[in-house]
Amino acid sequence: MGDADSELAASYKAGHAPAFEALYWRHAERVWRFARYFSGSDEIAAEIVQETFLRLARSLHGFEGRSRFTTWLHMVVRSVAIDVTAKHRKAPKAAEDEQIARLPAEDSEPMDGAISKETREAVREAVSRLPENEREAVILCELQELPLKDACEALGWSESRMKVTLYRARRRLKTMLSSYVGTTS
Repeated sequence: MGDADSELAASYKAGHAPAFEALYWRHAERVWRFARYFSGSDEIAAEIVQETFLRLARSLHGFEGRSRFTTWLHMVVRSVAIDVTAKHRKAPKAAEDEQIARLPAEDSEPMDGAISKETREAVREAVSRLPENEREAVILCELQELPLKDACEALGWSESRMKVTLYRARRRLKTMLSSYVGTTS
């Protein structure tokens, strides 16, 4: 297997329970960020995180190490996020308009020192308004900084589809955020 995550996965599969806890602490923040971006809600994101790690605990025996653990993890969290958000969409919400997708808390973003709170809010709003496929591509490639190959594998997309989707998403974001960024091409 090779990398630390794969070794922890193998250890957990061999019956060493603390290895799963180590995997949790290595990836909980990444899963949270994805869930928060995807759902736009702290409450739903918490549910996604919980369900993701429950599914991992039940299905880790299926991880064979043919792909990187983080790629496999993103496939699981994406599947959970789709299921959980669909469940919540079906349930009526009085304050649904208030559940606009937002970026994680200010202290969890590496770019925080470089941009203002107003700009972060504008980016949060813009990302939340992207079509779902574009939002997923941006979250994985731009915000989670997953390598293109891994993001493609996590979404089950070809590299060309990912590139086209990212291109479209970036164009949309540039338009939506034109008052915050230069409009030179």
